[in-house]
Amino acid sequence: MKARRIELLAALAGLLVTGAAAVAQDLAQPDPEEFLQARLANPRMNSTGEGFCWHAAYSAGAYLDAYEAFGNPKWIEAAEKHYDFVVSKLRKDPDGYEGWIGPYLGAGDDIEGDALVGDAILCANLVRFAEVVLGDEKLKARWGAKANKYVELSTRIIWEKWNHRGCYYTDAAGRGSYHTHHKYVDAKTGKWVERPSMVISDNLNKHYSASLVLLRLWRLTGKTEYKDRVKAVYGRAKDMWRYYPDADRVVWNFWMPHGPYDIEGTAPKSWVAVHPSRSGYQAGEVRNIVEVYDSGLVFDANDLRRIIRTNHWMYSNGKWRCADGTSDAGELWTALARFDEKTRTLYEQQLRASRDDGAKIALAYLKNVTAKRLGFGRLYVKDPAKVELVRWPLQPGRNIGMSVVIPDAVETINAAKVKLACQTRAAGTLTVELLDAAGKKVLGELYRAEATKGTEYHAPRWDGTNPATGRKDLGEYRIRWTLAGESRVEPVWVKVGTKRAAAGPEDLKAGERIACDFEGKLDARWKIEGAKLSADQAHGGKKSLKLDQRHQAVLRFGDDDLPVKVSMWVFDAGKQFGKEGVNGPAWGVRTAGGNKFAVRTCWRPYLAGDRDYAWLNTGQNQWFSPHPCRLTRKKGWGLWVFDFTNPKAVKVTLDGKPITTLDAKFTPSGAAAVYLMGGDAKAGALYVDDVTVEYPK
Repeated sequence: MKARRIELLAALAGLLVTGAAAVAQDLAQPDPEEFLQARLANPRMNSTGEGFCWHAAYSAGAYLDAYEAFGNPKWIEAAEKHYDFVVSKLRKDPDGYEGWIGPYLGAGDDIEGDALVGDAILCANLVRFAEVVLGDEKLKARWGAKANKYVELSTRIIWEKWNHRGCYYTDAAGRGSYHTHHKYVDAKTGKWVERPSMVISDNLNKHYSASLVLLRLWRLTGKTEYKDRVKAVYGRAKDMWRYYPDADRVVWNFWMPHGPYDIEGTAPKSWVAVHPSRSGYQAGEVRNIVEVYDSGLVFDANDLRRIIRTNHWMYSNGKWRCADGTSDAGELWTALARFDEKTRTLYEQQLRASRDDGAKIALAYLKNVTAKRLGFGRLYVKDPAKVELVRWPLQPGRNIGMSVVIPDAVETINAAKVKLACQTRAAGTLTVELLDAAGKKVLGELYRAEATKGTEYHAPRWDGTNPATGRKDLGEYRIRWTLAGESRVEPVWVKVGTKRAAAGPEDLKAGERIACDFEGKLDARWKIEGAKLSADQAHGGKKSLKLDQRHQAVLRFGDDDLPVKVSMWVFDAGKQFGKEGVNGPAWGVRTAGGNKFAVRTCWRPYLAGDRDYAWLNTGQNQWFSPHPCRLTRKKGWGLWVFDFTNPKAVKVTLDGKPITTLDAKFTPSGAAAVYLMGGDAKAGALYVDDVTVEYPK
């Protein structure tokens, strides 16, 4: 028996040694210098612009995770080398501010710029480096000066630069968002190029990334302006949540409109949905939300529990789906591991299945750092009384995917109108009502329409008139959208406002005519963005208007839709791309509501773009829903006529041949401007000549 006991003890000791070795192997520390060199060896680290930023930011936070997990200062050395390399890639814009300047995604081959998100995802690591270093006296003695330089640089780039450019917007309710700059850098001259039409609210992950930098700067400096910005941006995030009450969980979209530049017509400038293919965006957004929570701002524990329930719902029978179930793009939101055992278990399984050094660091962080912080305690808050929540009510979002008043204040002095925009996702009767400030009393109905089963956009305009009194009574109100048993409510204000200059020349009157042959100075009604007079092609004289990639030209002639006849000669160079997806130029009109109703060369397999043209109305779904014209393309010059003189029987013709496929639902009854737009670079230039607008008596 004694021998047997010794044998068992020896076996047990062997198991313990084996288990300890396994744990040691699991938490084995990669070599910091080798990890650094592997990251710097990425060939995309030699690129520029936003593309460089994404690659440079990939794994850039792992150095600091590794330091916290292993306590080895060589990870701080490696972080410094990586971050200094990143800083060495900075250039200066014409306004004197640093940025990671390079090809601006989607702007054209001749345009460069720095992007808010590129700045943010790199500066976030610089500021975190500062927090780690300045919070430890030993690290501070060696790296304190570098940490302070990183703080100064990040403050200048994220706070000073984007504020100076006017790229932060606050609405009347105090909600904040970032939008793109209206100036870009000419790649050849290095000077500013104006592109006002490209101004649009950034995707939500970009707002949150920029605000994350400010959150960390607030923790470092205590400056309340940074905290207030974080609350405004992330507070808006809560207001935009789509609540699913049956499961007590929340969903949010990839992009949402906010400022007046986001919705020129019925449909917003970009698509509104959970991202259908890139699940990493929401995973990163959750990581940022957790850090805001840990800093004692905006969110409470119930908010996190709802997010956890959403991520649980996304995973079923070993498969992932997105947050609202519209695609299979889902993944584990690993930032929730501290709060949820199921998430921790799945996360650890994922990490153990990988041999990547990044996974080794993440596993060590999970075991050595996260495991010691379990629960809903806020990491950066010592006094619970100092927690500052933002309490927007949860609102359902299964049938109404978007609801927003743009802008959220009617200015009576300018006879302005606001848009009561929404996205419907179910069939039924949509109603839009005006309520009192408390949201209790219905003052009247402002809009009613029948929504179909698919995704639709509605954006009725409202001039501030109270249906109950027939007057524009100043004050605060609520707008309520209701569809298929759901309602969403947003605040709106009616106020005097500040008088602004008129948009341009007086509106065209009955019996008047505008003619543009582009041989001399343009009519004052034209707003040109990149387009130029050119002698490359001409119909009647020696010149025409030429529009290349991303160029725009608008000839405004009315504030309301007028029953006009618009004629223009358009040159088709006859390019063909077969089944390749290419977007050609567009020509047509713009309505008073901002929708573009235009013809376009669109190369799609189902559109026969080598043979025919397509027509679009951006009020349907921006430029994403082209319809076949069934008009054979004519190489060279063709006369296009958009005839609204009979609003009930609108005609669009090419050399007298009509488009027979127009849909009455998306065919406007009048127009307020001529609209021209360049297409993709490979599609070639758009040439337009001899434009006339006739308003019959």
